[in-house]
Amino acid sequence: MNLIPVQAAEITIGRPLPWDLFDQAHQQIQQRGYVFKTMDEVKQLEETPIFRIQKPELKRTESANDSTEKIRFEDMHLKVGHKMYLTLAAYAQKHGDSSNSFATSMIGYVPDSTLIVTMPASGQLAGAPFVEGDQINVRLIAGQNAYKFSAYVDKIIKVPFKFLHLSFPQNIQGQSFRKSRRIKCNYQATISEESIPINIMDLSIYGAGINSTLPLGTPGSVVTLSFTISVDDKEIPLSIKAIIKPAKKNNRKDQKIISLGLEFTEMKPDQVFALRHLIYQEIVEHPENEI
Repeated sequence: MNLIPVQAAEITIGRPLPWDLFDQAHQQIQQRGYVFKTMDEVKQLEETPIFRIQKPELKRTESANDSTEKIRFEDMHLKVGHKMYLTLAAYAQKHGDSSNSFATSMIGYVPDSTLIVTMPASGQLAGAPFVEGDQINVRLIAGQNAYKFSAYVDKIIKVPFKFLHLSFPQNIQGQSFRKSRRIKCNYQATISEESIPINIMDLSIYGAGINSTLPLGTPGSVVTLSFTISVDDKEIPLSIKAIIKPAKKNNRKDQKIISLGLEFTEMKPDQVFALRHLIYQEIVEHPENEI
């Protein structure tokens, strides 16, 4: 590991330590997040040289055939209040996903200097608080594009209200959404005509894959699918006409399960918008759920 010296003056009493500390033998002597309570504790560190891992340069992940132009921050056309999702880079690297992401909103930015976002709700941070120096992965959606970039927590402000200063994004990656994008899910729903309860197992703006214990009708017939989705913490009830596609029967724990597809039809613009927003949101928050 690449270590650089740390001076005792860089350690602030009463604030979480922003890095792991090591001795000359590369042995860890203190963990990131530890709070020094007295000056005597800090002075004890001056007896022998102490070090921390040098902050690595942010790297851009590119595919072999990536020939896209560099995306500027301004190209995303973000406004105050735009929602973003933060994941500790160390967590994502260890677990290989973004399931432990924290919702935040943009307060503002100074070009090439800082990106300012709200502190995620305290309930989200249980067991994994941010400290200065943390590297984080940021995901967001804007228009019909998904964006992601890496940044560092440069400063944590707690008064008069809590917010984070992040290092200004340098390497932004963007991807356009395909119209047919589909997500894995598990929504409780109802076929309204017969009040038949079903489970929605996957979803797109064009249709859904469902499981049912009761027959819904013949392929080609039209039913009404009713369910509720949550978009930006708002509950939105949907009632959508759908065409039944051919079914497949499975036996699960002595119970017959009918798996089939529904093709949405006669959708209203607000229903399309709500579903598209849900799917984009889910892909950004939980990219592992994309099919």
